[in-house]
Amino acid sequence: MNLKLRRLVRTPHSEQFALYTLDAEGQGVTVGKLDLHFTADGMFGTLLLWDERLEAWADEDLDTFLQGLVEDLLEPRGMPDGYAIECFTPSLNTYRFYTNMEEET
Repeated sequence: MNLKLRRLVRTPHSEQFALYTLDAEGQGVTVGKLDLHFTADGMFGTLLLWDERLEAWADEDLDTFLQGLVEDLLEPRGMPDGYAIECFTPSLNTYRFYTNMEEET
C-alpha cells in the first residue's frame, strides 16, 4: 500500500496529518489520521488507522511503518531523543465529525 500524507493543521508544537491512498480511479481514500505533539521531552502522537487492510498488519510491519513515518515527518526538525505513538484502529462505522466551522470551497 502506497500511503500519502496531507498536513491538515500545524501549530508551533503540534501537527495533524491525514493518511490516504489512491483508489483504482486515482481518487484519494483516507485510511487514517496522525496527531503529533512536540515537547522538550520528545514527540508524542496518536495514530488512527481505520482501513481494515491495516488492521491485519503484523506487529513488525506496523513497527517498520511507524519508524519510517516518524523519520519522514521529523527529518526537517531532527529526530527527538524519544517518541511515543499510540495506534488505534477504530471503525468508520462509528466515526462522527462535529464542527461549527464553515466549509472551505
